[in-house]
Amino acid sequence: MRMRFKQMPNGVGSYAVSNATRWFYALFCLFIGLGFASVLIDGGLTTPSIVPLALFIVSLIGLGYRESWMFDPHTHTVTYTIGFYGLVKRETYPAPSIQMLEITHFVRGSSPHETNVRPRGRNKAMLVFSLHMQDDSTKDIEILPERTSGGRTEAAAQALAAIMDLPFHADREPDIYQSVSVRDV
Repeated sequence: MRMRFKQMPNGVGSYAVSNATRWFYALFCLFIGLGFASVLIDGGLTTPSIVPLALFIVSLIGLGYRESWMFDPHTHTVTYTIGFYGLVKRETYPAPSIQMLEITHFVRGSSPHETNVRPRGRNKAMLVFSLHMQDDSTKDIEILPERTSGGRTEAAAQALAAIMDLPFHADREPDIYQSVSVRDV
């Protein structure tokens, strides 16, 4: 589930799972639920009807999933919320405890000390958007393939840093223009 940046009219920045994702899960849940109901009406609960039931339960879980980061410049806090439906966990970080917003890159399957590592096959170039705290710990906001980000995560991180008046650090510029090989075509 990809997270999206949104700035509210009151100046609060939100980085959260989008409503489009919830709509997708709601539609999927509706169609699977209708299919499961028709199976129950036709012949009752049978072994083949367990698969639609499992898909229905998974889609209900996906529909209720919540994950958001709220960057509030008025209260100088960053609030992280994660959970399902009403069962949520909230963590609040005061802005003075945050040293910077950080974007780091790595290649999956390689050592952090290796240089000139090329992403191949399953070892993709990855991107980590995180809060770097004053005590040198990090709170990861999002980890995703760099190609999926397409520069949007970096832009969101810069905008959130500007909203909160925090420093922003990226270990390198984003590779928006990726090399295309014959295998990709």
